[in-house]
Amino acid sequence: MRTAVALQVATFSRSMTARVTTALILLMPPLFSVGMVAIARTSDATGPSAAKFAPYREGTFAQAAVSLSGQIVAVMALIGVGFAIAWLVGREWADHTLGSLFSLPVSRSTIAWAKVLVVLAWAAAALTLSMCLVALGIAVFGDGSLTGAIATELARVWAAGLITAALALSFAWVAVASRGYLGAAAAIIAVTAASQILASLGVGAWVPYVAPALWAGAGGPDAAAAVGPGALALATGFAIVGAWASVRAFARARLD
Repeated sequence: MRTAVALQVATFSRSMTARVTTALILLMPPLFSVGMVAIARTSDATGPSAAKFAPYREGTFAQAAVSLSGQIVAVMALIGVGFAIAWLVGREWADHTLGSLFSLPVSRSTIAWAKVLVVLAWAAAALTLSMCLVALGIAVFGDGSLTGAIATELARVWAAGLITAALALSFAWVAVASRGYLGAAAAIIAVTAASQILASLGVGAWVPYVAPALWAGAGGPDAAAAVGPGALALATGFAIVGAWASVRAFARARLD
């Protein structure tokens, strides 16, 4: 397993996909959550812009930033991790390297688990650093509003991001089924769009891909309160099954 993990680390770390998705997960939450709230509270926007910025002027700076970060982290974790695992798995078909795996002394199941573990560890590191940057931004621009309660809310957003990242691992199964990463990319877009629609309709509390975002505050306090331990356990279980199914599918992949 150690050799397989080292190989996947080398492959993933040198890719453009890793660089782009790292930037998305790492920078988008602090830039948008802290930045949008700061702009909303320092600008005198009028017309359509005033309506867009109005929600970010309510409550304390930290409360508004945390609420917005919950929305952004959920989307970035799903898209960023989804594209990362789809590329790392789908490249075996796109680059015509799948055949070489049959001659290795390491099983394809071990290689698949190495891919999953590398992407999950990378996602956890990127999300952790991203939330630290959000906390730093709140501390700098929030006029002392970074309290213990806000830190707890940031921890909830972080945990929701980890669950979403784990859920995104299931897109590896789509990459195997479609023999490349383009099919998985389409699935990521479709799931993201469907999640937004279900959340807006108020029926997302028990939908695995929606529940973590609602729990993080993406739909407001009432929607967050509707997501209980059972819904989060369902989402976590779905993520575990999705990762297992992806590994199983990759291990059984054939060249024909």
